[in-house]
Amino acid sequence: MQEIVVVDRVTKVYPSGVAANVDVSLKACSGEVLCIMGPNGAGKTTLIRQIVGILRPTSGTVRVFGVDPVKHQDYVKRRVAYVPQLPIYYPAHRVVEVAKYVAELSGTHLDRVREVLEALDLWRVRDALGYQLSAGQRKLLLVALALIKGGDLLVLDEPTSFVDFLKKRVIWSTLLRERAGKTMIVVSHDIEEVRILCDRVYIMFAGRVVGRVDAQSDLSRGVEVRVYYRDPREVASLVRRGVTKVFEGFVAASYRQLADALEDLESLAASELSREARIVLEYPSMEYIVETLSGKG
Repeated sequence: MQEIVVVDRVTKVYPSGVAANVDVSLKACSGEVLCIMGPNGAGKTTLIRQIVGILRPTSGTVRVFGVDPVKHQDYVKRRVAYVPQLPIYYPAHRVVEVAKYVAELSGTHLDRVREVLEALDLWRVRDALGYQLSAGQRKLLLVALALIKGGDLLVLDEPTSFVDFLKKRVIWSTLLRERAGKTMIVVSHDIEEVRILCDRVYIMFAGRVVGRVDAQSDLSRGVEVRVYYRDPREVASLVRRGVTKVFEGFVAASYRQLADALEDLESLAASELSREARIVLEYPSMEYIVETLSGKG
């Protein structure tokens, strides 16, 4: 398959000295839906902003359709549709006006406006002004604008944040219908969303990629997280959902499924030790997981 996005050993350090990404590498291929998961502050949005050309890496390279997205912004913008994390909106403009404006800018037939707005349950509020929309409706509109614009690559930063469960289902079903011939990169905290949409998953923690899931079946099977830290007992006290073993210099925690591991990673990310801890997530043999969880390992 053709490589659409290639991130190679990217590090991003902000002027404040904060390293938001550290030596990150990943690839997204044609027709693939790639997911990036991780706790708050893991560096997911910073990485996405480098992929779409908003930010420039401190070191390493990003290539989108074979070119640098910062140096070739016009070319990349024509081929990429982006949904940002926060539900930005146009307070004084009607939903349908904004949608038609995007269609005209991108050369999309106006029939597509109604098609997409109806699919995302926005046609009924088409005459509402931006300030009258709920946060969830504003996020739905951003997804709609990305689909109306079109493109070979859709980059969606938490596309269902601020959206209730029923509307999440609407977004998921719409994206599944729209995925033919497109590559998608989805940032998500929602394990159900990942199961439904994604082909492969990269997991980030403290700016680094700490694990990768290459098969849907792996999302529901046992996983091990190793946390390297100067005081392993301090790490073990933060593990709530896994079965831990404390070794010299690290803790190994085994989980029945990825969702449980992600909950503990959220706790670790919120603690002081996240600045120094090094995380490795992997899928060991099924025999090892069964033995550990049953207390035999």
